[in-house]
Amino acid sequence: MAIVGHGGTDIIRQLVGNVVNIFKKKRPPCTSPCDGFILKMHYQWTFWLLLAGFSFVWYSWYHRDVITCVNHFNAETQVRLDYINICLSYPYIDEPGKERRYLLYYRWIHWILFVLAGIYYIPRKFSKNAENPKVKKLIEDLAIHSARYDHAERELVDRAARYIVFNLRTHNGIYFKFLGCNIIALMVDICTFQILDFVFQGRFTNFGWMAFPYNRDPVNFSDYMSRTFPPFANCELDFNNKLVARRTETLGCHLTIMELYEKLFLFIWAWLIVLTFVTCAYIIFLGFMWLPYFRLMILRVAKPPNAKETVSDTIVNVINRCKIGDVYLLYRLKQHLSHARFYELLTRLDDPEMVQLVSEDPADRVIQAKNQDNLRHRQQKMNVGAPKGKFANPAEIFMPGTNGFLVE
Repeated sequence: MAIVGHGGTDIIRQLVGNVVNIFKKKRPPCTSPCDGFILKMHYQWTFWLLLAGFSFVWYSWYHRDVITCVNHFNAETQVRLDYINICLSYPYIDEPGKERRYLLYYRWIHWILFVLAGIYYIPRKFSKNAENPKVKKLIEDLAIHSARYDHAERELVDRAARYIVFNLRTHNGIYFKFLGCNIIALMVDICTFQILDFVFQGRFTNFGWMAFPYNRDPVNFSDYMSRTFPPFANCELDFNNKLVARRTETLGCHLTIMELYEKLFLFIWAWLIVLTFVTCAYIIFLGFMWLPYFRLMILRVAKPPNAKETVSDTIVNVINRCKIGDVYLLYRLKQHLSHARFYELLTRLDDPEMVQLVSEDPADRVIQAKNQDNLRHRQQKMNVGAPKGKFANPAEIFMPGTNGFLVE
């Protein structure tokens, strides 16, 4: 015999397990140059949060009573199901001195959460399309082998130095793409506030501030949270609804899952505030990378014992030859290297031979290599004897006493 609601319980249990595993399992290192912790807070954490909210509300709608109504003229009369169906879509509350406010969101809010979850996955699509495979592979190798103490890390540092040298001043696209992905994430946050503010009739943006200090009025329900998510509402059916002929029916309804709504959206509001603030701060951080002193600060490392020069001088010499994209790439590489290895990478980039290799025109290097190859494979000139003929000896061409005329 089938158990009512058993399938929905399994879905909720599985979803909760997936959400818990996100926080329990070890977070893998971010190796994509156009991805980061802030973006993951959008397309992973917020995505699963909204999807979990959708599942909780959806389960409540299909596995419990979501509304209970009685007739104001006769509370003993059972309300017809078609009346209740209308009350699910058009409940309202009367506030003193204000117009009647209909709670149009009550029936459809879980689908709004489902749509918002899809919107929060948009930054992931942009960051995935903006990936640089070579840089991603380089960062991935550094992240995997950064904990090793053998020569593998030194080889990776050499590989990173060679890559940066031969591709110097070409990484601005990575920086601007990553900055654009974070701006898109911020736009998603702002759009989410606007969408929910529209759904809740202008009461979501300031919901947390207006409800503070969250004192409840369980008698008159006059507090801001209860007025935003009222547990009790009215429902009126008249001739416009085509179900009550010419009379008017007024019903009183208990919206049972409003208590779930108020707690769920208070948490979503607080999370969106934190998420928007952190995203704005990180965009400002990326903008500060244009400042020379800030570049020096984000690339500064502890001075190793074998360092011959000051760390600041080495960093200044390196960033003077770098563009904003190169500085951003060095900042990402620093996250996967120890201080000693990153200082070694900076010294490699500050090496005069490396500088000469970078400053030399690539076309000149190709021509020089081609000339050396031609000299290496040139053919030796062979001593060819004089042609056999009558005057094999050049001295016999002019005879004495002939005044230089050719005689035979």
